[in-house]
Amino acid sequence: ATSYKGMDIIDASVPLSPSLLGTFQYNGQNLYGVAVNSGFAYIITTTTSTTLCIVDVHDPQSPTLFTTLEDLPCEGRATSIAMHGTTVYYSCSGRFGIIDIKDASWPSPQLLGEYTAQVFDFAVDGNTVYLASYAQLLVLDVSTPSSPRLVGSHFIPIAVYDDFYASYYLGIAIVDERVYVASYGLYVFEIPKPTSAPPTALPTSAPSTAPPTSTPTSAPPTPAPPTPA
Repeated sequence: ATSYKGMDIIDASVPLSPSLLGTFQYNGQNLYGVAVNSGFAYIITTTTSTTLCIVDVHDPQSPTLFTTLEDLPCEGRATSIAMHGTTVYYSCSGRFGIIDIKDASWPSPQLLGEYTAQVFDFAVDGNTVYLASYAQLLVLDVSTPSSPRLVGSHFIPIAVYDDFYASYYLGIAIVDERVYVASYGLYVFEIPKPTSAPPTALPTSAPSTAPPTSTPTSAPPTPAPPTPA
């Protein structure tokens, strides 16, 4: 996505000589992020309102608008978009949103949930989302998409001479169980491994309180009567 110029589709099969295949624009709106899955491009736009545009790019030389989800919760302009399975995540200056597309081969978008925060970029790791926010890293649990919840945070130093713009150009990535955040420097966070539950002892039978049963013994043999003389 190239902001006010729309979306460009580029053939990079020859890295030293990339070529333009097609372009897409949506009502002259600014495009700030794009994710691609199963022949569809998901674009987040912001001008007077925030809209998710789903573009059919099966023919890259002739991309066409497939459907939209308009008036998304957002404060400020959109900043980033990503996909995980059939879930689309987007962020803007004051909001983080979660959208279900139901079927990647025939998308039908529906807003599931949102979280209020100033988000400049984010990275998804399963049911956990790491938000690069204003002067901090926020950790969200999105296992219940309708109600994402904050489960952790960490302060990120910013430039004191111009803290807004220093924090504005944030980037974030996850590689090998580490979170990398670019702000006023590069910060690396270790993702804690989930701890295993303590082993549960197998149930044992309760000791018996009944007295031990003795084994009956055979009666002594009866002596034979004496033999008459």
